[in-house]
Amino acid sequence: MSESKRTVKKTAKAEEKKYSTEKLLKSRHLAAYQPDFARVILTEPEYTISEAVDALETALKGGR
Repeated sequence: MSESKRTVKKTAKAEEKKYSTEKLLKSRHLAAYQPDFARVILTEPEYTISEAVDALETALKGGR
């Protein structure tokens, strides 16, 4: 992978916007998850979409 592609990936990840947990729970991005479970798992005040999905996947799949 070229250096410029690595830089772009790092920059895109660093600039990913954080949303309040309540807003994420109401979003279409987390619609596939049970809201009650998601509310218990997502304990931080803000997450990026990918952080929230990763946290839910990890918790709901037994930490694998």
